[in-house]
Formats: sequence, structure tokens, C-alpha cells
Amino acid sequence: MRTFVSIYTTLLFLLMTCTIAFANVVADPVLYLDASDNPADPKAWKNLGTEGGELLAADKPMVLEEGEIKIPALGIVQSDAKYYTAKESHSTFGGPPQKNTPIFFEDWTLEFLCRRNGDFFVEEHHFAGFQNSPREGKQGIRLWIVGGQNLDISIHAKGGKQGVQPLNLKLEEGVWTWIAVVGTSGKSIVAYQDGKEVSKQAGFEFDKKLPINDISIGANSFDERRRTFNGSFAIVRAYDKALTEAEINQNISGTFAVDPADKLSTTWARVKHGYR
Repeated sequence: MRTFVSIYTTLLFLLMTCTIAFANVVADPVLYLDASDNPADPKAWKNLGTEGGELLAADKPMVLEEGEIKIPALGIVQSDAKYYTAKESHSTFGGPPQKNTPIFFEDWTLEFLCRRNGDFFVEEHHFAGFQNSPREGKQGIRLWIVGGQNLDISIHAKGGKQGVQPLNLKLEEGVWTWIAVVGTSGKSIVAYQDGKEVSKQAGFEFDKKLPINDISIGANSFDERRRTFNGSFAIVRAYDKALTEAEINQNISGTFAVDPADKLSTTWARVKHGYR
């Protein structure tokens, strides 16, 4: 009996340790969208971040799906994961701007667990936008697909559009990936894919007093939702600070098992995130 109790206690301790390890993501995102935890489906995507609120579904809501998320570059395989998929044009989350909860930042980090599913629905496909309304106004970040699979960026700062270099992010068709773009005001814009830096360029000053209220997931803005991204989103996070490469990898390992071949790790990778 004592042996059984000892083994049970040891296993319980190990499971608690795993839970803590996999819950260790960077705290206090201002925006945090998780397809696995969204009671407002399909009308809106609830913000689990510090600013609260929700992003309303556009004309044709994205479809909540369940399936496998596999990231070859990281050796990650997670079964029965949940994610939102756009099936046609005008299928986005966010807007109109006056119904969004604004966020404010000077330094910023945008993270996406996403997959491109095919070619664009219309003449091109956009990806996401975080802007001061009206769109292409005083300040903002716009992401869209160019060249079939390359994710690029447009920055508006100081009241106008600023020239930027390619991000070097590639969204291969049918392949899940973890991407992050980090802006340090006036210094740099750094892009990461699957935990590794892929590009770095000069940054632009952002004014924290300007509200980022035109927020769109699946398009650059509410007004351009017809150019919907033909893809899926499982997790979206925005921070009002510049995360380091180590912190971005912390977020990845805090979401997934480090060794997906191990059944215990794979099971406990599904534990809810610790900062909620």
C-alpha cells in the first residue's frame, strides 16, 4: 500500500510540474484570441487579454473547426486542436472599428498560430490589421500575402505610410506555423517564424496615445474584409511590449509539448494557459 501511495504521489507531482511548465507563457497580452476558448462563437471572438472586449464576426463568420495542428519545423503534432477557418470572402473577425475595444502601444508584438489553406478568394488576400481608424490613418500595422505565400507588412506612423523591407515570412499552403512580428518604437521591426529570427529592419516611432481600434483578423481592415485571408487561425496575441526571441519560444513551448512523441507531454500540452 505504501508503495502504491508513493508511486501515486510521485506521478501527481510530475503531472503538476508538467502543468506549470506548459502554462508558462508571457503574461499580460493586451489582445489574446484562442479558438479553443471562445464561448461567443460564431458571433464574435472574445478577447482573453487584459483589455477585454471582443472582435465581432464580419458578414460571414469564420467556421470553428477541430483537427490536427502540425508544425514540421518544431516537430509539434497536436490532435483535436480547435481553430477558425475562412471559407470565403468577407469572413473575418473585427469591426466595425467603433465596436472594437481599442488597444494602445508604443512597442508591440503580434503573434499568430496560423495556416494558409490555398490561393486568394478574390484578387489578393490580406491577413491582419492593427490600425488607428480610419484605416491607413495616423498609425498602424497591416499584414498581407504577396507572391503567393510571402507574408509582408505595411507600416503607418507619423501620419503617413512608411517604407519597409520584406519580412521574409513564408506561409506554405497547408502548413501550420507560428509567426511573430516585434516592433521596438524608433528602433527595429523583427520577424520570427517557428521560434527563429528571419528578418530585422529599422523601426518607426509609435504614439501610445493613439488608439489602435481598427483591428481585423483575416483582413487588413474591416473595410477591406472582401480580401479575406484564405486560411486558419488558432491563436492570436498582441502585446504592448517587444518580446525577445527567448520569450517568443517560451510562448511556443508554453502552448505545445516540447516532445510530441511522449504521450504524457502531448496530453499536458492541452492544459489551459496560466495567466488567465
